[in-house]
Amino acid sequence: MSLPSNVNRRYITVAAGILIVLWLWVAFDRPYAPERLWNTNSGIDSTKTSDVFDFPPVRSEAIQEVCGNTEWNSSLIFTCDNNRDGIGHVRNSILNCARFAIQAGAALVLPKIIARQSTVHSDPETDTGLGRRRGEVLKSMDYMFDVDHFVQSMRLSCPEMLLIKNTEQHFSDRRKELQPETLVLNRPITGMEHPESWPSLFSKWVEDHIPPRHEEGTLKTEPIVIDLQQSFLSYPIHSDGHKFAHDFGELLKFREDTRSLATAVLLELQEWHDMDGNISDSIITPSFFGAHLRTSEFGEHLDRRHVAPAPFMHYDGQSIAYLEHAGAAQISLMYVSSGNLLDVERLKKSALGWGIDITHKHALLKGKHQDQLRSLTWDQQALVDFLVLTKSQEFAGVGHSSFSWNIALKRQRLEQLSGQEVGQAILDEEGEWSDGLSTLYGVRNGYVESAQCMWE
Repeated sequence: MSLPSNVNRRYITVAAGILIVLWLWVAFDRPYAPERLWNTNSGIDSTKTSDVFDFPPVRSEAIQEVCGNTEWNSSLIFTCDNNRDGIGHVRNSILNCARFAIQAGAALVLPKIIARQSTVHSDPETDTGLGRRRGEVLKSMDYMFDVDHFVQSMRLSCPEMLLIKNTEQHFSDRRKELQPETLVLNRPITGMEHPESWPSLFSKWVEDHIPPRHEEGTLKTEPIVIDLQQSFLSYPIHSDGHKFAHDFGELLKFREDTRSLATAVLLELQEWHDMDGNISDSIITPSFFGAHLRTSEFGEHLDRRHVAPAPFMHYDGQSIAYLEHAGAAQISLMYVSSGNLLDVERLKKSALGWGIDITHKHALLKGKHQDQLRSLTWDQQALVDFLVLTKSQEFAGVGHSSFSWNIALKRQRLEQLSGQEVGQAILDEEGEWSDGLSTLYGVRNGYVESAQCMWE
């Protein structure tokens, strides 16, 4: 059916835009420009002595350039609520969501996190482990991250993007789920070969799956809402240049209480273990050997293509490798992150013969800090370990863990930011990957190739 001759199509378009804004106002939490979403002055005095992991919001010219060249669509909204598993998966998934939203020129509803629940908090004296994690519950972004930092960083680096605080689930023929990388047919282990083609592929997908705004002369005011499914190792992070990749990872900063607890751990190490290095340095030297002992049967889900050689899947292989490594480096203090405190105690006994002292966050934090740690969930406590391990003199982990990979890549980036030279990473025939700062055991070529899709 054609429009009446006295109706100007330009007015129809303007009216549609106004109605979409009104629809957003009612259907979603009121949309805000990022600078008005939150007051970033929280009143917390985060000084260098209480939080050595703090850093200012990101003002990135590289991100600004990409956002400035994007065609933005005021009637398109992305949600990102299917971020699950460990911190490595969650962090990469959220950053992928933000990158795909920029690709499409879409508004972004602040991501949510599917939290894993634990029946038992770890206690180094009474618990046999961290407890069986069961059930899922949807949490806001501040479950793991500093939301103010993300919002302010997007305001400074990508002011064109509209951030929306919250939305509820609702059925609509203009709301669809999408696994973003499925639009690309050829997806090697190194990620999408031509991510620049994704916007046109997405536009074609929208045409095929979403009813047009005008149907037989009817004006549709409801925007398109795309619920992005979890995307982990799919986006080649350096496709927009190294500076973009480095800056984009800094959009996410861990929540303030975990940063303060990690700082408290470092202060305890300094006081009780004669650690002479400056805890404000990106890599503290001299300090301690950091180890990720990944032996808990309740660890994050592993991608089928990432199956490590058997020796480093279990306690024996990891413990021997870490003790030999620390012994060769002549580092007598080892800080261990693990989901299995029984294995940490086993390692502590084995380390006596090497003259190596083993410690962990539960042994170091006392009083109010221990109470604060106990109040956190299993995954939130892991954020404390992540931060502490980034500053270790040397770090060792396993190649089948995104947690270990995230730490190793973050250490590379922090050292580069401090103006230090970072060695070329080498993978030997025994599956040992090392860049001079970190070593990962049980690594295959596929893991190294996949790491090109992990935000630093």
